[in-house]
Amino acid sequence: MKAVTASRGIARDKALPVLLGCPVSHGLSARTGDVVVGWGEKENTEKARAYAQKNRLDYWRLEDGFIGYLSHPSIDDRRLSLVVDKSGIYYDAHGSSDLEKLLNQDDWITEDLTARARCAINRMLKWRISKYNHAYFDLSAELKDQLQAFKGPKVLVVDQTFGDKSIGHGMASDGMFKEMLEAALEENPTALVIVKVHPDVLAGTKQGHFDLREMATRDTDRVLFVAENCNPHALMAKVDHVYVVTSQLGFEGLMAGKKVTCYGVPFYAGWGLTHDRQLCENRATNRTLEELFAAAFILYSRYVDPFTGERIELERVLDILVAEKQMPRPTGKRVIAAGFSLWKRGFIPEFFGPSFEKTIFTTPCSLEEFEYQDGDIVALWGRSNDEAAAKVPQNVPVWRMEDGFIRSVGLGAELRRPSSLVMDHAGIYYDSTCASDLESFLNTHTFDADEERRGGALRTAILEARVSKYNVGTQGSLDFRTRAGDKQVILVPGQVEGDASLQFGSPNVFKNADLLKTVREANPDAYIIFKPHPDVLTGNREGAVPTDVLDACANETVIDADIIDCLDAVDAVHTMTSLTGFEALLRGKPVTTYGLPFYAGWGLTHDQMACERRTAKLPLDALVYAVLCVYGRYVGWPGGKSTSPEQLVEAMSQANRTGGLSKSGPIGAIGRWGRKARYLAEALTR
Repeated sequence: MKAVTASRGIARDKALPVLLGCPVSHGLSARTGDVVVGWGEKENTEKARAYAQKNRLDYWRLEDGFIGYLSHPSIDDRRLSLVVDKSGIYYDAHGSSDLEKLLNQDDWITEDLTARARCAINRMLKWRISKYNHAYFDLSAELKDQLQAFKGPKVLVVDQTFGDKSIGHGMASDGMFKEMLEAALEENPTALVIVKVHPDVLAGTKQGHFDLREMATRDTDRVLFVAENCNPHALMAKVDHVYVVTSQLGFEGLMAGKKVTCYGVPFYAGWGLTHDRQLCENRATNRTLEELFAAAFILYSRYVDPFTGERIELERVLDILVAEKQMPRPTGKRVIAAGFSLWKRGFIPEFFGPSFEKTIFTTPCSLEEFEYQDGDIVALWGRSNDEAAAKVPQNVPVWRMEDGFIRSVGLGAELRRPSSLVMDHAGIYYDSTCASDLESFLNTHTFDADEERRGGALRTAILEARVSKYNVGTQGSLDFRTRAGDKQVILVPGQVEGDASLQFGSPNVFKNADLLKTVREANPDAYIIFKPHPDVLTGNREGAVPTDVLDACANETVIDADIIDCLDAVDAVHTMTSLTGFEALLRGKPVTTYGLPFYAGWGLTHDQMACERRTAKLPLDALVYAVLCVYGRYVGWPGGKSTSPEQLVEAMSQANRTGGLSKSGPIGAIGRWGRKARYLAEALTR
């Protein structure tokens, strides 16, 4: 079976074959057993519907699902869901749909399904997940002040885009919007009436039913026109009553426990949950909120992983969206990036994403006199340029960026483009002198079973894929045990001396030679393996250990071995602040820390320093979830679109299987200068 369509856009949508379960081709040429598909009730589907009827083929209507996109389709067009209706479409109340038929029956309802619905509703409310997920988590300070200043009840009136098919097919008309507003004012004489503009109107792609200029001239202080990009759940939390024609926000009002009045007949009206101004005789029973949600969001909708392209369930979509909202993210219009090297300019904008209109690169010394605009943020690399950061106006957010934990294929010193970075508004993960966004999250967040499960699954994938930060070194099993005998085998990973993680995270032991001496003194009988940092070996960074110290303290020095092989072959790891300690934890190895890396202080490591701020005791998989799923930011190359840690690990695993991580390729001078030239060309255009 295949699906044929008259729409080039449908045929180009990469997610549809997975969501439909069959190939999709453009052109109305089908055989017996094929299906014809079109988008909702659009006028341009008439030809496809006529073709299906003439050839006695099934016709399926497609529409965006109720949790539609990672962001807004005008910003990122990767979809999360789709509805496929074989008898109608959910917003057409003139005829029946698969969803309406389902809700008129009882044989699908189970305790497990309603429990899933209840859990999903709670997660969507807590993390403010909606159809579009580009809005700020909270309301703006100005809007908060406006709402707080009004002491009476508050009513929400929801606008929709002009030409929205759900209006006419929902037994409503364009004139009902004005009627609805007047009714809201009349029926709530002491309330503030808030008129919410549709996101597509704010994006500049469509027109709404309320005129901004007309609304501004209304002779009443009881109407507040909200023309900013605010989270609908954040706004919903401030109101008592919601008026809609057919908008999905009415259903989100039901989820939030609000009174909802419907002027049209949306999919959630007519089931005993809403106050309906119109009757829909096809809807013959009452439904609970959980039943309505289960039918629409779990059974009727189909979901796809936007990063892997795989068919998934609702809960996995929520996992993806929740992780995006659990920690502060940069929001605004322009990124003022100061002090970034030329090659970094070729990839920094991708990590902020398409929601920012522009990235302006400048020097740190210019930050004090820079002409800032509303919506600007400042980006700095790590703890560099702290003096310049102190001169940024207090109303301009400052974000620090750093290498992530699953970073790239190759060394940073060889200009390998990173696949992962982190962004921190409070500090930065390696700076133990103050709390970072990561530390605060680890200290305060209550991890649920789904989060720990995702962390555990990701940890397993990392182990199976043999992924580390740089993914360099010659792979092959190591046999330290034969030479060590019954002695404990300890790996001591070297670090780049002068690195910020040592400067701000290891005040007592901050040189590789001193670390080796300290480990040997504490473990006189151990078999100690020293592995210099790859960047030190290339001669690009400082951190070489004198020969006499190596002879006295290390039984072996391994140069080109893969770090994962080293971890597999040792009993324990002793480190200052190296990420190797975290990678050892992933593999169940005991880790002793002499500084305060981000993974120390949570009850998982043997710490030679204490951090009184870190009070939580965490399971390993909770730490993995926080560090890799929430804190890390991921970009897939080529293309520069956001991705997930799971997909990045899979891509690296695939590269490993096909030899893409091998050092036998052009890693020398020719390859390095080729990358430099390519990145330079890209950076100069920004």
